[in-house]
Amino acid sequence: MADTQDILDVLENRLMRAWLHGDRSDAKKLIANDGLFMFGTTPPALLDRPSFLAAMDGALTLDRYRFDVSNARRHRNCAWFTGRVELEMRVGGTQWRGAFLLCDLWSRSRIRRHWNLVERGLAPLTGEDRYANAIRGMQLWR
Repeated sequence: MADTQDILDVLENRLMRAWLHGDRSDAKKLIANDGLFMFGTTPPALLDRPSFLAAMDGALTLDRYRFDVSNARRHRNCAWFTGRVELEMRVGGTQWRGAFLLCDLWSRSRIRRHWNLVERGLAPLTGEDRYANAIRGMQLWR
């Protein structure tokens, strides 16, 4: 059986490439019918699957992406994929670039046994390393 991290690495890159190339057909195959995208803006903004797919045509385009650190954790028929990703995208013609925290929830269907993205959270990172180092210091397993 393949490792969850490896499977989700492939799926995440496939979805990002579909967004990058405006391939709505492939993105549609990967995103669940009730998929939801939450952007960590102030206030938070949501897009459902049809809105995200339509926005890929020009209102929300991806120019570049690069995964930095990622982690996948499976729980029954679901899995969380979290990581830091560098993005360059355009939102309504305005460029938005930088480091983002990506939190994706994937669900595996029972019958066809394939994975679909159910929910994506995408929020810009502040770069406050002092907090990350303080939290790492609290880890009991170190």
